[in-house]
Amino acid sequence: MKKFASVVLYGCGISLFASSCVQKAEEKKLNVLFIMTDQQRYDMLSCAGNRYVSTPSLDRLAENGVRFEHNYCANPVSMPSRFAMATGRYAGEIGYTNNSTKPDTLRVLPVARESSVGNLFRNAGYQTVYSGYPGFYCGRTHMEEYGFTQNGTDYYEGPADFAENFLAGYNPAQDEPFFLYLSFMNPHDICYGAGFDPRFPGELRPHQIAATQKYIDLRKTLSDEEYRAQIPPVPANVEPNGTYAEMKAIGSGSRDWTEEQWDFYRWMYCRLVEDVEQQIGRILAALENSGLADHTIVVFTSDHGEMGQSHGLVFKSRLLEEATRTPLIISGPGVKKGVVDSKSLTSGIDLVPTLCDLTGIPVPENLSGKSLKPVLTGQTDKIDREYIIVESSSGYQINDGRYKYTAFTRGDKEASLMDILADPGEMSDKVADLVYVAEKERLHGLLMKEIKKITEQLPAEK
Repeated sequence: MKKFASVVLYGCGISLFASSCVQKAEEKKLNVLFIMTDQQRYDMLSCAGNRYVSTPSLDRLAENGVRFEHNYCANPVSMPSRFAMATGRYAGEIGYTNNSTKPDTLRVLPVARESSVGNLFRNAGYQTVYSGYPGFYCGRTHMEEYGFTQNGTDYYEGPADFAENFLAGYNPAQDEPFFLYLSFMNPHDICYGAGFDPRFPGELRPHQIAATQKYIDLRKTLSDEEYRAQIPPVPANVEPNGTYAEMKAIGSGSRDWTEEQWDFYRWMYCRLVEDVEQQIGRILAALENSGLADHTIVVFTSDHGEMGQSHGLVFKSRLLEEATRTPLIISGPGVKKGVVDSKSLTSGIDLVPTLCDLTGIPVPENLSGKSLKPVLTGQTDKIDREYIIVESSSGYQINDGRYKYTAFTRGDKEASLMDILADPGEMSDKVADLVYVAEKERLHGLLMKEIKKITEQLPAEK
């Protein structure tokens, strides 16, 4: 009897201890797992209807959260886009709209210290760790200024390796809540281009050609029938866009390739997406195995898109849908499941206020973005917003969901106007069409006000 009683009491002790641990974990703020790829276009997900890529891990993430169909980057190149996602501020506010190699730290770092998501969460008691490609202005040497402890700069398998080890050793009863920012390079390696880019022969480092060489070798093992079945079709809007045909000097996106080379390029891009998808699958499996999934907000997005032969172009930097529109999936406690939001216009500039709002951290007042929490939690079915702004080294763009008006700052072209509902491929510029005069003037006025807001933040010249 005594033995039985002691077993019962011992069992109660375990139960009480476990209950106590669970209670302590529940009292803590939600964890955040932020996963970012580089150059992954909005439609490069099988859950978005693309049958030429297989993204089962991201599909499952979308089934457990909200996928935003009309999400745009703040700028269609890496560093200004990543800066905006990390700080909630346009890079244009500090005078940068391109991948500057030598940004002025006196401009960058005060903003990073004040409003970067790493510092906001670190100051709220989180352990904030960054693994992978440090693609922010000054990021390679100043990640601490952004509020993150850098854990490795291998941006291929490194973020997955780190996440598996971190999550396996995490103790929710003792450790601080975490914000893990995991940054992958691919499918960016398409920039090294299926072996056809004349800028790079003999100049690439071994790690830069490893991913593309793998798929060059894989192609040799496939029959023509197998290979052809995996190639996405030529885009319907393959013909040059008149606006950008006049601006070929800007950027490096034009290619004089054969049909075979274009096919290989589109095929390899899909394979590079699947390559990074496998690494993301490892991370999401590690989260599930850790038992922390029910207490963790997961964000997946990319810094910008990829032209993929639309308008005969490759790479990014253009103020066109393929380059500016990116995937965004958010899941976690309190987030509705299996929702595809096709009504809201969202932006990378929204991620800082959204994550603060979801975790109970005060949202800084000077941010340009909006919290997406009302849609994520089902309070509304559309974010209250009239338009979004996208900036670039070649101009500024306002997008109200139907019309996209661009004011160019480089080249001979002054402006363009696209009706993306009637003309989703952006093949017909309406800027000189008298039927669209009212829309052009309306959007021009709004855009000029937004540009003024952005540029009036610029630090005074020294």
